[in-house]
Amino acid sequence: AMPSTENYCNLCTSVLPINVLSFGKPIIKQKSNAICCVEIPIVGGLLAKVNPRVADNGCLRFTWYQEKKNITLVTEIAGNYQPALAGGMIPVPYWRKMLYSSTQRLLHEYVMWRYHGSVLKGFEKQCFNNS
Repeated sequence: AMPSTENYCNLCTSVLPINVLSFGKPIIKQKSNAICCVEIPIVGGLLAKVNPRVADNGCLRFTWYQEKKNITLVTEIAGNYQPALAGGMIPVPYWRKMLYSSTQRLLHEYVMWRYHGSVLKGFEKQCFNNS
C-alpha cells in the first residue's frame, strides 16, 4: 500500500501499516548521455536513517540510456542515504554485512530484476506508441 499526499509518498508493508520508506516529489534532472534521469528524494521511514539537519538524505535515481536501438535502465541509491539496518556505525560491522548478504541481498536482487523489467516494458511501450 502506498498512501500519499501532495508532497510525499509512503511505501508501507501490506501486512502491518508500517511506513518502510517515504519519498518526496520526483525531480527530473539533466544528465549527459541520458534520455531521462529522475531522482526521488528519500525523506523518512523505518529503513532510512534521516538527519533533519542536512538537505540530502539520499534518493532513488532512475536513468535511461539509449545506444542505437537498445535502452538501458540504471537504478541506484544516490546521495547521502544511510540505511537504518546498517546502524549508526560507519563502517558497517562485518557481521551485519554477512547477515545482509545471506538473507536480504538475494531477495533484493530478484525484486529489482523484476522491477527493472516492468519499468522498461512500460517505458518502451510508451516510446513506441508515441513515435
